[in-house]
Amino acid sequence: MKNFKSLYILLLTSHLSFAGPGEQTLFKMEKSYNSENIMVIHTKTDDECKFPEKKKDMIDFYWLINGKNKKTVHPMIRKGVEERIQVSGISPEGDSFKVKLTDLSEVKHDLPDPALEIKSEVTQGECTGQTILTLGPSQQYRKINLQRTYCEVTTNFMGIPNGCKFLELQGVDIDNGESVSVIYKKQ
Repeated sequence: MKNFKSLYILLLTSHLSFAGPGEQTLFKMEKSYNSENIMVIHTKTDDECKFPEKKKDMIDFYWLINGKNKKTVHPMIRKGVEERIQVSGISPEGDSFKVKLTDLSEVKHDLPDPALEIKSEVTQGECTGQTILTLGPSQQYRKINLQRTYCEVTTNFMGIPNGCKFLELQGVDIDNGESVSVIYKKQ
């Protein structure tokens, strides 16, 4: 019975690391290289719809293999993703924080601030999250809820990925609900 209880706890904690209560999918990162595998960026909120207090707990991610099967990220890849998605301070209220996408430094863009604002709020009794990005003058400074990034990968002479030819950002306009897609090309 004791072994069964330990196994049950192990299975339960494994499951919660992927889809625990309060998990908020922020956006998906897709690329042309191994395009069947999608990186899902998410966070968790507590019972009061607040984010974790520690920076290292604010963002997590997993692979969606072939678009449907969840898989943990290998530690070497995790380190690289953590360098591409940099978390900065949480608000005193615990309901928002900023994330810098370093992929934006590889492309020419007109964003006033390349940081995403991650917000949580209770809407109709449900805790929801938004990933807000303010676009630049070429897009009339529209604010979008970012849902997807797509990198057209460039490779070196050995076929190893080394950057983005262009970065596409897709989301929904916060004011009118329209779909928005913006492409920024390599510098």
